[in-house]
Amino acid sequence: MELTALDEAILDELNEGARTQGFLVDATGEPRYKVHERLKLLVAAGHIENIHENTALYELRTDPRSDGES
Repeated sequence: MELTALDEAILDELNEGARTQGFLVDATGEPRYKVHERLKLLVAAGHIENIHENTALYELRTDPRSDGES
């Protein structure tokens, strides 16, 4: 999966802790539909997890940017 600038911003936020979709919309300044689309792709890739369906709370599982580094 090739990361977009929006993916990077989402991952930066999730590195700080769990965030709701609404929080990520506010933090990135991007439309809700774009954030939702990228969240779905990041979940499908196994990088993040929706830990609370009712509030759309997401947390980071593995940061793809750290693959192969170190």
